[in-house]
Amino acid sequence: MTKMWQTGAELAVIPDMTKKRGRKPMAKRDRKDQLVQTRVPGELSETLREAAKQNRVTVSQLIRNVLEDTFDLVDNVVGEAVQLGHSVRRDALKIAESAKGRGRRPSPSAGDPLADVEAWQDVLINKDVVCAQCARLVGRGEKAAFGVSSDPAAPKLWLCAVCAGRLSA
Repeated sequence: MTKMWQTGAELAVIPDMTKKRGRKPMAKRDRKDQLVQTRVPGELSETLREAAKQNRVTVSQLIRNVLEDTFDLVDNVVGEAVQLGHSVRRDALKIAESAKGRGRRPSPSAGDPLADVEAWQDVLINKDVVCAQCARLVGRGEKAAFGVSSDPAAPKLWLCAVCAGRLSA
């Protein structure tokens, strides 16, 4: 006996899956968030169930919490790494200038790098930067302020919109 589905002689018609047995579709505002499914090994599944039970949450809520916490942690690590990179670069430039005998005179505001900024320019960020005031990561597409200094060797300083707003208050 020849199977018709293998030969392509028949065409299966699947009804419109957006209609639920004659009911109207729910309004977008009443729909749940997106569903993401993944397969996990049995041991991890059991670990998730135990952790959810200990925290008195569902496995789904536990996974949502873990994902959100992980992304927050990564953002903080990236922000701190960017700030560390800026500090290392600034220090390396100072050491190089000092080795060449062209070290900068200590400014009266040596303890406060923001005091050497003569003006703040509002900008739209294209690359992630770190706020010099609160160390918050300012991402691409966000508004920030760029510190303008008369010293070309001075490190670039950025303020997030919140810290820049405090300057005018």
